[in-house]
Amino acid sequence: MKLPTSDSRYRILLLLFALATALSLSGCAGSSYVWYQAGKDRTTFTKDKLECEEESALYAKHLDKRGNEGVISARMKECMGLRGYAQVREEDLPPGADKF
Repeated sequence: MKLPTSDSRYRILLLLFALATALSLSGCAGSSYVWYQAGKDRTTFTKDKLECEEESALYAKHLDKRGNEGVISARMKECMGLRGYAQVREEDLPPGADKF
């Protein structure tokens, strides 16, 4: 039986690392997050979301971070939170709740 060389050990370790990374990321893919606020209808949600998207884009522009998804996403969560929405896992919604 031939012993593995350092090059083949490196390849095996790289393959194991890639496999472990893929498995850990697949666990994150199972949860889907939605916006939720009790008592809100789809029309109100759509209006609130569009206003927050516009505000978030303008906020990023004023910071000279136009198009920066991290800045826009953080501001979007803050804006929606101020309007009473929470991002929750879809499976955690109350039975019969509207998901947005």
